[in-house]
Amino acid sequence: AHLWELPTTILRFFSVYGPWGRPDMALFKFVQSILAGQPIDIYNRGQMQRDFTYIDDVVEAVVRLVDCIPKKSERDEVIASGESKVAPYRVVNVGSAHPVGLLDLVEEIERALGMQARLNYMDMQRGDVVRTEAAAEILEKLTGYRPSTPMSKGVREFVAWYRSYYRA
Repeated sequence: AHLWELPTTILRFFSVYGPWGRPDMALFKFVQSILAGQPIDIYNRGQMQRDFTYIDDVVEAVVRLVDCIPKKSERDEVIASGESKVAPYRVVNVGSAHPVGLLDLVEEIERALGMQARLNYMDMQRGDVVRTEAAAEILEKLTGYRPSTPMSKGVREFVAWYRSYYRA
């Protein structure tokens, strides 16, 4: 970006979930294990939060950002604007800025499945973090949009897809 003045936007996605989601993510693994009657591992004894972002919200944010071309800033308040003083680039967080507790996620899954999870409480994994939260002000300032799909709706949509796709 700085060598060729190439406008560049870097997107940081926060815990994206939904139909066709990654099988290594918590929602996918939890649904799969609960349906199989297997316990689910709950790290840090459930004292964790994630800023989950439903896939439809991610798509909407990306589509809206396409026309938000960054420019090199002459101002000092570059963090608030998302602009850079050295090149036409910016970093934009794509998340709701509303972290959800791990045990709240499990409860939503249980409601959507109509089944109880068996919980295997574990210590914190090395290298993991207790909480993630997107600073979504730049996304909202640029596009007027902030991801807002409620976890209950997103989990229901994922469970419906999972059951249909895997015939579970």
